[in-house]
Amino acid sequence: MSNMTPSGGRYRHVHWLPAIDWNVKFFGAHEQRVSHNWSVPKESHIGFEIVLVLEGCQETVMEENRYLLRPGDMMLILPGFKHVNRCVSKEGMRYFCAHFNVDDPAFRQEMMKHDRVVFPAGSEENGRLRGVLDQWIAMLRRRGGYSTADRFRMQAHLFELFGLLAQMVSSKEEESGKTLAPTSVQYAKAIAEAMKANFNPHLPDEEHSRETAFRIENIASSLGISPGYCQEVFRKVYGISPRRYLSELKLHEAKVMIRQPELTLKEIASRLGYSQLSHFSRQFKRWTGMSPLQFRQSAKQEAPR
Repeated sequence: MSNMTPSGGRYRHVHWLPAIDWNVKFFGAHEQRVSHNWSVPKESHIGFEIVLVLEGCQETVMEENRYLLRPGDMMLILPGFKHVNRCVSKEGMRYFCAHFNVDDPAFRQEMMKHDRVVFPAGSEENGRLRGVLDQWIAMLRRRGGYSTADRFRMQAHLFELFGLLAQMVSSKEEESGKTLAPTSVQYAKAIAEAMKANFNPHLPDEEHSRETAFRIENIASSLGISPGYCQEVFRKVYGISPRRYLSELKLHEAKVMIRQPELTLKEIASRLGYSQLSHFSRQFKRWTGMSPLQFRQSAKQEAPR
């Protein structure tokens, strides 16, 4: 397309909006009422989790820090952070939570450096975030099926949430003046993409093929950087090592598939690259403290009512 004016043929300055190519995922959300002493075993997620307490009180232990959430309080749990949630109110608790992610390492790295994880009821930030969560809750309570238009609205609310979170951390970033070099972010994203491309839970494989196939040296060589720098830059951006990131990928896929009753545990183990169910069961228990069968039974009990 020409940038010349019809009359004089002069070039005029053109302003462009940047191209956006993000892989955005909304893993789902639910509202649930639980009884006193209800708890979820220690776990971590590859994406973000936001929790809103509607009634009662929740205690969350995350990275050796203890938080008490009261009605209206909100918590943002970052990717890779191990945490335990439990109900500490005698009358039980009702809460809403959503899981989501965006494939943008710069955003993730900014959120990792942000020291706010709890947004108390009545605070300005809580009010702004609550506006988005209330939209999801309203859709959830409507029940019934969801149309294509509904799904687009769900994602639109997610983008609004990302915008609010990014706005919260941007002012702090400007104050500190500390940001990662663009090349560091690009390398970290390329490393993550290489690992995701290597891991395909839908193709059966030999037990250890996925573990042995992942070699940080191979990824570093393809990017023209050293393995040491590869590890360093990934940890700076994502907050965890590449191998831990891959384990989180596997764990997330395992949890998603275990919640699908039509898939047998043996089939799930095969899709994740384990030739024997016993090997997968041992690894899953190391990850979660529960066997795959126990996790499946627990997921049934935690299903939204």
